[in-house]
Amino acid sequence: MIEKLQKTYGILNSFVELNSKKFNFNNIKDVNELLDLDLNQYANIDKETIKSNLSNEHKDLILNIISKIDTLESKILPKANLVNSFSENIK
Repeated sequence: MIEKLQKTYGILNSFVELNSKKFNFNNIKDVNELLDLDLNQYANIDKETIKSNLSNEHKDLILNIISKIDTLESKILPKANLVNSFSENIK
């Protein structure tokens, strides 16, 4: 389980790297698709079993993932909205 969480965290770090570069919607889209596939793996996990077996390391990593998502959302979402508004004006 820790490996899955670390993989998810790594994908989120890809967003951080992209955010520091010139905004490219296609790159964001590609990493977002990768993240969607990654997050779907958690859908089949028995949540009650996981809750009872989480170590402190797991809990810390989950909190880091949530924090990173919040941070990325505040940084990338405004850029994505701006791109969308430009594309709507072009139509």
